[in-house]
Amino acid sequence: MDTDVVERLTDGIFSKALQVRRMIQRGSTDLMHLPLAEIVTLSERVKALLTPEQLAEGHETVGRQRWHKPTVEMNVREGYAEWSKQYDGEANPLIALEEPVVLEVVGDVAGLDVLDAACGTGRYAFRLAEGGARVAGMDATPEMLARARQTADERGLTLDLRDGDLHALPFGEESFDLVVSGLALCHVPDLSPVMAEFARVLRPGGRLVISDFHPFCLLIGWRTAFDRPEARYWIENHLNLTQEYVRALLVSGFELVDLCESVVDERVVGILSEHDVERFRGWPAALVLAAQKKGDGR
Repeated sequence: MDTDVVERLTDGIFSKALQVRRMIQRGSTDLMHLPLAEIVTLSERVKALLTPEQLAEGHETVGRQRWHKPTVEMNVREGYAEWSKQYDGEANPLIALEEPVVLEVVGDVAGLDVLDAACGTGRYAFRLAEGGARVAGMDATPEMLARARQTADERGLTLDLRDGDLHALPFGEESFDLVVSGLALCHVPDLSPVMAEFARVLRPGGRLVISDFHPFCLLIGWRTAFDRPEARYWIENHLNLTQEYVRALLVSGFELVDLCESVVDERVVGILSEHDVERFRGWPAALVLAAQKKGDGR
């Protein structure tokens, strides 16, 4: 098989698929039939390169893909309330890629006052508390917080866990040395008010560490989602480019300290299928940013 031809054809399909995705995101679908027709034409050319046996194998593989399930769109509050029932019991490829990076960037937290903003079921809050920090957490989904409280009790950890919203954190000014927020801002349409809240509750010199979907993944159609036997549930996402994260940090009084793009690699083997690991290998999946609030440290 001529790999140069395959590369040109698949690059064309990928480009047209991105065009369709952008049209859908913008709500401008009047001319969507044109790139879709081009995808069909290019796909027919790819099909001509394959043997009947290879096509049959491909059909079988496609039939097992989870995106064949019906999809159900949910808002953030409803989605996480439903997901809380299984959130801690399933492997998540995005967490596998972002969590080691976040923990490395966070470093030693012993003796610090730390906020886990949008803490969910508490995965970062517990690690921070076990690292010697005095930890508070907040989340907008009571069902996720209930799971966090239950697990904290089981582990014998004392945490200050509160209902709240990222736009109005339920804590006083300059309360924390460190704020961590994991995989939450992809649900926020405008980052600046949230960054301003992070700055408000941080002491001068305090640090902020954020992880999120890499915008590239959202552009190509990845979503915050979970599976049930009957359907695949999608939770509302908003696309924020990397420059928007950086600008929101700067206008809120932060200095950017670090920026990491975590790519698909061996860390997701066993979570994603072998086929998907190779298909997405090297693609940026998680974005991790570290920033410091301007002012003298403690």
